[in-house]
Amino acid sequence: MSPKPHDLLVQQNVKRLVKGLNRVMRQLNMIRPLVINGLNPVFGLPMLHQLNECATIYYCFDEITIINWMSRHGSRYEPDYLRGVDAVVTTSETLRRSKASLQPNAYCVKNGVNFDLFNQAYQLAQQQPPPEKPVIGYLGTADNRVNLDLVEYCVRTMSDVTFQFVGEVHEPSLTKRLSTYSNVVFTPPHQPVDLPPLLAQMKAAMIPFVCNEHTYTIYPLKINEYLAAGLPVVSTPFSILDDFDGVIELAASPEEFAQALRKALSDDSPERVNERIAMAMNNAWARRAEEFEAVIQKVPAAWISETVL
Repeated sequence: MSPKPHDLLVQQNVKRLVKGLNRVMRQLNMIRPLVINGLNPVFGLPMLHQLNECATIYYCFDEITIINWMSRHGSRYEPDYLRGVDAVVTTSETLRRSKASLQPNAYCVKNGVNFDLFNQAYQLAQQQPPPEKPVIGYLGTADNRVNLDLVEYCVRTMSDVTFQFVGEVHEPSLTKRLSTYSNVVFTPPHQPVDLPPLLAQMKAAMIPFVCNEHTYTIYPLKINEYLAAGLPVVSTPFSILDDFDGVIELAASPEEFAQALRKALSDDSPERVNERIAMAMNNAWARRAEEFEAVIQKVPAAWISETVL
């Protein structure tokens, strides 16, 4: 939609939403809520100060100017929304830096992992024989972030290895080019609770993202899921991944990536596996919740009681 009719409809929808939320708040005896908005400045901006909120925190977990479903109008709304909120929390340091130019109260709380769930994959792997051919896995949506040329090189030169993509494929050229290889398997998306048995069959995992302005802002959710399963991880240097120095392998070119995958397939000593699992445990969602709570403590309006005269 063009901006004018879009904005009129947004105003109507926001009025309905605010009315419904006020009704629920009365039922819960909630008077001064803390509003945390998850990547929706289009609704967030007209909702500011409509709920008698004590403060508003913008939870920005992706670069909005590049998201297909939100970029057109979200890009118009986000600058004013950033200026109007009390703080912004991002999921990567690069994203925090970009938003800090408009909102100085900018903090980074990175993505975490459901450690207990994904660590089940490691437990399962100890109880079953490995597949005849080693499996290198990719978990999550496969889209234009995937470096197709790099992946195809690895698939072509590592015919003794099965490459498994688990999740939705949003890039048609990915299936078109890779489906011609017998050692590539595309597995439909699964609910998180059903992922551990699939991960338990893998010998290593990969994050073969292209390196560009978009991926530079990403802190990948899947990285800690792989590590919780005890899997060695090979990634392109698409973003700032200093947290994982010495734990994962970084490789930029197709040749280097294939070599790193070969090395990963034999990187299974108990010490290395325990190092990966410990890293993931330290990045569990419970720890991230503590970090987010610490951010809230830095926003006085969000937690300091108002003086009643």
